[in-house]
Amino acid sequence: MNNNETIAAFLCGLGTGAALMYFLDPDRGRRRRALVRDKAVALSNDASEAISGTAEDLSNRAYGIMAETNKAITGKPIDENRSTEI
Repeated sequence: MNNNETIAAFLCGLGTGAALMYFLDPDRGRRRRALVRDKAVALSNDASEAISGTAEDLSNRAYGIMAETNKAITGKPIDENRSTEI
């Protein structure tokens, strides 16, 4: 191991130890872990909503392209009473 690897390993161990002390603290560790868990759940929910919104937008855009193409080919609009699922 060269000097840079030794320093990096030491700093990694120092950071890991500090994180363990922070989260496993007998007085406030439970609250800290709960806050991190709550933030992770909120982030997961936000990501899920964003993905759902993007999927719906892409579905609507695809339907619009299909409708425009159909009208250009046949000259007739497609049924406006379509279901929301394609």
